[in-house]
Amino acid sequence: MAYNLNSAMKRLALGESWIPKRLKAIRFQLICVACMVLSHARDLIIRLAAGCHPSFDWLLEARRRMLCLVSGAG
Repeated sequence: MAYNLNSAMKRLALGESWIPKRLKAIRFQLICVACMVLSHARDLIIRLAAGCHPSFDWLLEARRRMLCLVSGAG
């Protein structure tokens, strides 16, 4: 199940350049990003300073793609 989730995430949310990459690359460039995670009023907020991380724009684009998948806006 974890493999299938990883494969779907790479194809649908992360883009073509991420398909051949291994989970270790995703971990170091996506998961191991310094940020502050806040939980308030049933919301989960992730604070990342704009421009401080080389992948900031890429993270915003991946988030936009995931939101499109949820809303069904293709």
